[in-house]
Amino acid sequence: MKTDPKTDMLWKTYLVYILTLVVGIAIIGKIVVAQTKDGKDILAMAEKREYRVRTLEASRGNIFSSDGQLMATSIPLYDVFFDYKSVDSIFLLNNIDSLCQQMAGLFPKRNAAQWKAFFGEGIAKKNRHYKIALNITQPELRQMQNFVIFNRGVYKGGIITEKKIRREHPYKDLASLMLGMANEQKGYYFGLEGAYNDYLKGQNGHQLVRHIHNGGWMPVDSEEDTEARNGDDVVTTFDIKLQDIVETALNNTLTTNKAEQGCAILMDVETGYVKALANLSLNHETGKYEESYNVALAERYEPGSVFKIASMVVLLNHNENMKLNDLVNIGSGPIKFSNRTMKDDHSFAKGGICTVQEVIEQSSNKGTAVLITKAFAAHPEKYVDGLYALGLNKKIGTGITGEAQPVIKHPTDKTKDGRKLWSNVSLPWMSIGYEVNVTPMQLITLYNAIANGGRMMKPQFVTEIRRGNQTIQKFEPITLNEHITSPESIEKIQTMLEGVVIRGTAKRQFQNCVVSVAGKTGTAQYYDKVQGYSYHEPGIGRKLYNTTFVGYFPTDKPRYSCIIMVSRARGAKWAAGGVSAPGFREIAEKVYATRIGIHEDDTLNMDRRAATSPILVHHDKETQYLNGIAKPYNDFAINGEWVTVESTETGETHIRKASLSDRTVPNVVGMDITDAVYLLENMGIRTNFSGQGTVKEQSLPAGDTLKPNSTIHLTLAKK
Repeated sequence: MKTDPKTDMLWKTYLVYILTLVVGIAIIGKIVVAQTKDGKDILAMAEKREYRVRTLEASRGNIFSSDGQLMATSIPLYDVFFDYKSVDSIFLLNNIDSLCQQMAGLFPKRNAAQWKAFFGEGIAKKNRHYKIALNITQPELRQMQNFVIFNRGVYKGGIITEKKIRREHPYKDLASLMLGMANEQKGYYFGLEGAYNDYLKGQNGHQLVRHIHNGGWMPVDSEEDTEARNGDDVVTTFDIKLQDIVETALNNTLTTNKAEQGCAILMDVETGYVKALANLSLNHETGKYEESYNVALAERYEPGSVFKIASMVVLLNHNENMKLNDLVNIGSGPIKFSNRTMKDDHSFAKGGICTVQEVIEQSSNKGTAVLITKAFAAHPEKYVDGLYALGLNKKIGTGITGEAQPVIKHPTDKTKDGRKLWSNVSLPWMSIGYEVNVTPMQLITLYNAIANGGRMMKPQFVTEIRRGNQTIQKFEPITLNEHITSPESIEKIQTMLEGVVIRGTAKRQFQNCVVSVAGKTGTAQYYDKVQGYSYHEPGIGRKLYNTTFVGYFPTDKPRYSCIIMVSRARGAKWAAGGVSAPGFREIAEKVYATRIGIHEDDTLNMDRRAATSPILVHHDKETQYLNGIAKPYNDFAINGEWVTVESTETGETHIRKASLSDRTVPNVVGMDITDAVYLLENMGIRTNFSGQGTVKEQSLPAGDTLKPNSTIHLTLAKK
């Protein structure tokens, strides 16, 4: 039976239509199911692919000493975690023993068996972020990344690292308080880290990243991405060698005198750059001295007799014609000013008469008060205005957090309730360093001005900012006051300060000192906030004092000014001459030996050096000397090398590279003291010396086997 072609075509058309309808209904049904049943899963998947901007942290800049030594730097540390689900389970089982052996080699606190048990805990918990190492260094991380399993990377090896930065001081506690700290998260800043944070912190970058299926983030190209700019480097005024000398001397002084706290500052006379600064306070729990409080800048105290020099500057500005041999009548007993009595610590004026020079040399309270009250009793505001002209009533403005505001009251000052702060005894007592509160940094700034001829320089701690090898900002010396007084008055005050050391209150402490010193002692009774001046230390039975010695050296061509302040000494000595002055001398002699040196002494006759003692080629005088006795020394040595000058049997002179052994004591007889100390201390031999000139004798014989922690005494003599 034949089929009608038209009917056959019609059925085929219907069949296609039905099939299309069924497929369409299925698709619609799938969409409906997706929107209802699977909607949450799809949204979750979409969220896993969200974008975010990741911060690229800038590395903090370094802090350097003036001679290029690294004082503070940033060290990257890493925390390492393990994602067990990222590693094939069979592969993990076959290689876990090898991994544990490698981990035990790198981190021996656990042996291989203990590491396997440790990893087993994470496997059992199926932990995707299992902590396996904290605070490891970059070299340690690199080793771990090469271990079996881990060497397959993040996605197959399961190793996850999180980087963080730790600030490190290569010289540990040396100048640590002045270097300070900056904590961006807590907003906590102090020291140079805080003062120069805007330079050091750099600028963070930003990067667009996309969340990927394994939980990680993948960078995505974006025009908005910015690279991190690392922080700039800060070059300080500090000298590492001098800082070590100053800290050691301060610690010795505080320990010897059982003091509560103290500070020492060493400043370059010409520039005002602070070459060293130490602050130490007693930790009563450990019994050790630590850098916990910035005494130099934050301690506002009554300085006592060192303030008499400020009074003398004001007095000479008022009466420039005053002479050092002018007579002062201080009487033979105490002097009464209004309702209070003033006396001197010792008697020195025959018949109650002394000179202006002796007033300072012998640190006469009565003499200073008599001079000041005679000049300013009618107008005490002129005296105070004179102190203000020296800047003693203002912060120096170092930029270091915590710098104290000095207090020097004015006759017009009143309390909040209208009472006058000024009394009938304010003028005489202020003149001798009471009823005023200043910081050690302000005092050394004043004495530094006297040392350099009257120009007051601003204390500074930083010389430049560097970005890579490029200097982007320099901090030149800043003059605060071009002339604090006339050149004639400066000369008079310098003579007074020299007399203090030669004939006065510091004579005993500076006898036979290898460098000439000028300075002033200051002893002030400690004021307790509760008991006032009547405070007596329990167990000691006497009052406590703050002692200061401040001055400069050498006196003919001052290079450094220095102050050492000691608070509440509980030892046998209590006055500045016995407490602070010895610490100043220790600093002055060691700085002289290491930085000024006998090569500046015109009396040195180079050709009389012992032929067998080494010479460090580092100065024009050595060059001239060596070139004068033999072939040009550059044929044999370069700057920074040790050489010896030797004579042959025929009388010829040769310069040879010195043969030095770190196992035997070298011969330093005949050497410049600067070179001798440099050579010995670099060999680990502690040095002390007496006398002046070149080395005449050494306590450890040359050629002896060098023992650990050896100390050598050098006897010096001019030739």
